[in-house]
Amino acid sequence: MKILRVLFATLCALPFLLAPCAPASRAQQPAVVSSDAPKPQATPTPAMRPAPDATGETRAAAESRKKTPVALGSITGRVVGESGEPIAGVSVNAFPYASGGSSNFRPPRSSPTDDEGSFLLEGLEPGVYSVGANLAGYVVEADPQTGRAGVAYRPGDTATVRLVKGGVVTGTVTDPQGEPLVAMSVRAHRVRDLDGRNASTTSSFAGEDKTDDRGVYRIYGLQPGVYVVLAGGFSQWSFGPGGSAYDTDSPTFYPSATRDTAAEITVRAGQEAAGVDVRYRDEQGRRITGRVEMPVAVAPDPTATVGVTLTYASTNINAGSSYVPLSADNRSFSLGGVADGEYDIYASAGGREGFTFAAAPQRVSVRGADVTGLVFKLAPLAAVSGTLVIEPSSEADRAREGCKDRRASLLPQETLITLRADRPAAATNQPAGRTSPFREAAPDDAGAFTLRNLEAGRYRLAVRPLDENLFVRSVGLPGATPPNVAAPRASAASPGARAGVAPTPNSSARETLDIKPGQQLSGINVRLSEGASVLSGRVVAPEGAAPPPFAQLRVHLLPAERDDDALRFFETTLAPDGSFTFKNVPPGRYNVLARVAPDANEATPRPASWDADSRAKLRREAEAAATTVELQPCQRAADFTVRFPPTAK
Repeated sequence: MKILRVLFATLCALPFLLAPCAPASRAQQPAVVSSDAPKPQATPTPAMRPAPDATGETRAAAESRKKTPVALGSITGRVVGESGEPIAGVSVNAFPYASGGSSNFRPPRSSPTDDEGSFLLEGLEPGVYSVGANLAGYVVEADPQTGRAGVAYRPGDTATVRLVKGGVVTGTVTDPQGEPLVAMSVRAHRVRDLDGRNASTTSSFAGEDKTDDRGVYRIYGLQPGVYVVLAGGFSQWSFGPGGSAYDTDSPTFYPSATRDTAAEITVRAGQEAAGVDVRYRDEQGRRITGRVEMPVAVAPDPTATVGVTLTYASTNINAGSSYVPLSADNRSFSLGGVADGEYDIYASAGGREGFTFAAAPQRVSVRGADVTGLVFKLAPLAAVSGTLVIEPSSEADRAREGCKDRRASLLPQETLITLRADRPAAATNQPAGRTSPFREAAPDDAGAFTLRNLEAGRYRLAVRPLDENLFVRSVGLPGATPPNVAAPRASAASPGARAGVAPTPNSSARETLDIKPGQQLSGINVRLSEGASVLSGRVVAPEGAAPPPFAQLRVHLLPAERDDDALRFFETTLAPDGSFTFKNVPPGRYNVLARVAPDANEATPRPASWDADSRAKLRREAEAAATTVELQPCQRAADFTVRFPPTAK
């Protein structure tokens, strides 16, 4: 066996045989400004839909779009380097967020940068877009406040994309006798960022390379962070049996370890982490096998496949993948090269438009033998839908001094609707959810929106207008009636609405959505109003005190009156210089508080306003600090100072 393996590796290293053994070039990770931007999504229903054309749009939808001309806009901006220098010749793309109740997909708009690093993305319909730029070996600089590169834009905005040189991990892979191993797959997985925030829930894979004839590998273009490196076993470049000479082995983690004992490597932008040498353990792996089942009433698409993914328990590090054609008679899968340990297995089916069906994840323990007989029963994923209405200001409000020149666009499609999973800390014996904890969409021009492909669980709805002149007046969830809210009056976005406007924002008494498997829930009602305020300022230390720990702080804005409406509780992280900004704030009187975040190291920290007890604690601390601000309609309040630690008044 060892002789055959060495022969296979040697043949793969020959130039004229390289193509069948490995791709022509290393996989490059695109540098995308919005890492959380949703992929085009499919409506999770077994009903048949009209066939899409080459762009993913149905003929009926295309005809409808032709009949309704819309004003097109553009996004301008620059791509710059770490020191602000322009980067020319970079391809920049604008990706539209999925909108409305439609599953139509519009291809992104593209533009190269000129000698000054400038770009112009034209022909954009009203909506919300993420902007991405690709340059080999570079990554988009992450937001220091959140650790993410996600920024949303609308036509008319100006974007600045900052690219920095990615980090590098390099070293050698040798066998137990110290001899170099050739054509060995080596992968790097990012487990958290440099501030300690955990990596994305759905993917940690960052890069892969194969060793050369010296056993040397080099993985470049990595986001700064903390990584684990492993060699052998499942490879992103494996395409079925025989894809690699080492596919059936258990992977070896750096330096010569299992996943549980792996050493971690810190990678910094533009720096090379050298000497990450792996001594291969050369251990035969186990196999996990099973089958997938589709609902009896659903006729499978003969071209569709089911993806079966194996991850190390309670992490997002991939340990294996298999693809099962739905047209196959037995729909069986097999995952090889599995080391002893705990794993989670996920199965989902979908095509070009995203997930459609998924099975409940399973926890599997591998202990000295193969695991067989697993069954995954696929079912449609859930979806929720609703309507967004924008209310224009009254004539009296428009006449206010601060509001005369501040008019909102009144375009519902320029708002981002987000569902965020409210998941408890993962139990050690239960697999975590595999779909993204976020689902985002922009409404269509009629205000309709749908968020698809939801696992069962509890979710929180968030609304983010990209127009800073708008604020969220109310959110009505199905099964609950907002208190003291009159019907919205007519507007450009709601021509049939009745008169009447609530004097203050109101949220539903119900704050969460409990989604059941496959549920198609409708009836969410969101109302926006003109006249929003903006508050910006800085956190400072009391005279003579040490500078505040900006990276660990959050600033909270909460109603000064004893109003428990969650829509009037805001929080934000700080810029490196201690500055902060709150946008889309309803006019009113507020308390302002800076305090240490209890979960500052989490990738997606839980907002303090998500439960009544946390809001009550915030209120007590804010009242003791006694820092207040009165925000008038349309006001832009700047240079506001918040002390940390607060001094009691």
